[in-house]
Amino acid sequence: MESAGPGPQPPLRSGGFTSDTGVIAEMVGRPLRFDSDRYPPATCYAEVACDKVWRAHRSLGIDAGSRESLLAFLRELTTPWGELPVGTPPEDACWVSIDGMPLETSIAWAGRKAGVRLSLESPRGPAKRRMEDGMELTRRLAGRPGVDIDPYLKVEELFLADDPQGYFTIAHAVAWAPGADPAYKIFLNPAVHGREQAAARTEEALIRLGLEHPWRALTEHLGGSYGPEHEPVALAMDLVPGEELRTQVYLAHSGVPAADIDAKAAADPGHTPGSFARALRAVNGPDDAPEWKRKPPVTTFTLQRGRATPVATMYIPMIPVHENDAAARDRVAAFLRSEGLDARGYESVLSALAEGPLEHSRTQNFISYRGGETPRFSVYLAPGLYREA
Repeated sequence: MESAGPGPQPPLRSGGFTSDTGVIAEMVGRPLRFDSDRYPPATCYAEVACDKVWRAHRSLGIDAGSRESLLAFLRELTTPWGELPVGTPPEDACWVSIDGMPLETSIAWAGRKAGVRLSLESPRGPAKRRMEDGMELTRRLAGRPGVDIDPYLKVEELFLADDPQGYFTIAHAVAWAPGADPAYKIFLNPAVHGREQAAARTEEALIRLGLEHPWRALTEHLGGSYGPEHEPVALAMDLVPGEELRTQVYLAHSGVPAADIDAKAAADPGHTPGSFARALRAVNGPDDAPEWKRKPPVTTFTLQRGRATPVATMYIPMIPVHENDAAARDRVAAFLRSEGLDARGYESVLSALAEGPLEHSRTQNFISYRGGETPRFSVYLAPGLYREA
């Protein structure tokens, strides 16, 4: 049974936003050019998605079934935009990957077990059309094994707008696990009506989802303040029945030292004190390094029914903090080994998916990390087909 929530809350405060604070979408708003030696310009998005997912599974020694069935699945999932040619970049770059592509592969490790995921966002502009494509995909997912969109429908109206603001509207992710049906997640933009409203919309959504207690615990720990230092930039929901629902609040930290980010993660009683600060400094250098200003770290807080407090995971930015994938890889691999983790799977999948030599590729978006008895680690890899024009 869920324990009683915290006592009286401080008033929810939100503000202090400027154009140079908050999460950075590297390619949004910038003209793109196609740059790939691996894929001809006529290759469609669904084919690239299939190739990336296939390569990830093979590099990890995981059975992905037949390539033909995987491609058919991804063609259906990416309708109506999956057949568009990658050689013609979208007019407005997508948020879901750092190179502006409408898809990004990620690999998650829990102990020695690895799983492959794919994030998706419609590239069809303008923003409202992308939002409508996302709504339509969500409804098409209904009825698939294990999928329930009813919790999402309770909050959908909060994240719709005639003139959507922010870097994205609606995105999705699909995850594969051996012997299981694909699992789906949706990402929603709490700043769809402006950054000043992001915290209030997040709060209303979580109350509707029956997650008020862990949200209140997090808000109390942050002192009721959601500004650039702790800015809600995305809300993610598993598309599962309500009793199984996990909802994640992504908070970007602009201008916040590693120790302070780590201290805020203590809203999670299971957080290992000092682990986030150690990871941030090991991978991205000291707090005063100029690279920190290129892209802020992000903490995700996972909220579930039956838990009175959230679970924290650290997201450490890679590109453009690091100049290329090789530089980022060296820091990440060294950190993993210092934590007693095996870096070989990470290095293998990075080499398998990168476009060309790692010294020239820029595909790593974030790595995520959570310490403890069973450390969890993920890497998020853009396709690497687009560059700034």
